Amino acid sequence: MLIQPLNIPGRHCASSGLRNLAAHHGLGWTEAMCFGLGAGLGVWYIKSKSPSRMIHVRSADLEEQFFIRINAPLPWNKYETPEQSQKDLMNILDAGHPAIIQTDIFHLPYYQSSTHFPGHVITAWGYDLEKQVFLVTDTERPDLIEVAFEDIAKARFCGDAFFNVKGNCMAPESMTPPPDMAKAIREAIIFNSRVIMDPAWPVQGVAGLNMFIKELDLWAGFADWQWAFRFAYQVFEKRGTGGGGFRLMYLDFLEEALAYLPEVGNLGLPQLMGECAQAWTALASALKDASEKEEPEISEIRVCLDKLIQTETAYHQTALTLA
Repeated sequence: MLIQPLNIPGRHCASSGLRNLAAHHGLGWTEAMCFGLGAGLGVWYIKSKSPSRMIHVRSADLEEQFFIRINAPLPWNKYETPEQSQKDLMNILDAGHPAIIQTDIFHLPYYQSSTHFPGHVITAWGYDLEKQVFLVTDTERPDLIEVAFEDIAKARFCGDAFFNVKGNCMAPESMTPPPDMAKAIREAIIFNSRVIMDPAWPVQGVAGLNMFIKELDLWAGFADWQWAFRFAYQVFEKRGTGGGGFRLMYLDFLEEALAYLPEVGNLGLPQLMGECAQAWTALASALKDASEKEEPEISEIRVCLDKLIQTETAYHQTALTLA
């Protein structure tokens, strides 16, 4: 059983998956538009086991926010057992609906990953009972990938302190544009900036960045300081962000938004977001350089992080005037 894939290789797993769903339902939105409508920017400063600290730079609820913003709320389907999740996924595919599913790359053989990341989204298009495989697409890969039933089952039931994956699946039966695209874009931009500027959660948004700079001296004392610096660099620039901690993709969204909402340009939001992207890339470069030294050196990281906090604050404070 196979639905005709409408896959275009993308920059990020979730936003390329949402673009796939939109394309299947006749919506010609770009990945950047899906990312922006999903209010995809984020900052999460997290204590972990390896590395000792990590920073995620995407919102935690991009997928749910995307459907809220297009006026079609769709929470993740969750299940009690892998068997239930697999049966339901097959039923969804049999009905002709592709699905995005959340997985741990550790259990996806084509990644050959030695580390767990249970927040990875892929698109399921079909399955083959004889081969006992699901047929999926994944981010930058252009072709269908066969993944064994047993591997998908393991990948869809996993979790850590940040992700709680219980067969998470989204498969809209239909999708239509919101009745007022300008309103949807405005609300998505405002919502994203409100979350990032919200001080209520000290580990997220600008508050999370402030905690990062406050704890920077601690990083130099971690036993795994080189890996912590290296991993942060990878997260900002390499691991499915499209560069600049997702800010380059959000810049593309803002430039597309000009056609619907000229105020975006009047406020200079694309320019401000471009400065944010540059600041994230500069911080990533400083972290990479620090990871390659024999002794921890954080002075340049501190300078870049301070600049980043300034640019993020300037953008989001300006974006909030759209309200």
